[in-house]
Amino acid sequence: MKKCIVTLVAPFLLLVSSATSSCKKDDPQPDNNPPAGGVKIPLSGHYVWKFEIPNVGAQESHLVFYTDSVQYVMTGPAYSTNYIMYTESYMENGDEKRWIGTGKGGSISKDGVYFIMFFKDITDSTVTIYKHECKDGKAEAESFAYPADDATEDHGWNVYDKK
Repeated sequence: MKKCIVTLVAPFLLLVSSATSSCKKDDPQPDNNPPAGGVKIPLSGHYVWKFEIPNVGAQESHLVFYTDSVQYVMTGPAYSTNYIMYTESYMENGDEKRWIGTGKGGSISKDGVYFIMFFKDITDSTVTIYKHECKDGKAEAESFAYPADDATEDHGWNVYDKK
């Protein structure tokens, strides 16, 4: 009887395990369908920007792009966090590529916080990104001006390498 139960339970556990592991946000899957009412975001997968803070050490900023969200992870001795930003909109106007999303989670809660990111110089292996946390909500995200090439606010434009 025990052998029969093991024979029946083992395949079931294998099926459940494979079904749940395919739903994790660890492995972004490309999606060729643009979101309703928007243009398909030109990025997918995992990007990292590594930088040094004098007298503190090395920091890493990770952005993982999914079809409905972007995961943000910062690691290093100065600051570490991990949160999701759910896509609210994405628009392209000429060369301007503007993404707006709302946060959830984080060591300092980002629940309901609006973020805006701009993308430029997209290649197969890199992208230049400007990321801004909006203190005044959605209105600020929608009206935030495209940053100058030499902008220094919000750490300026940064080149992220695709992993």
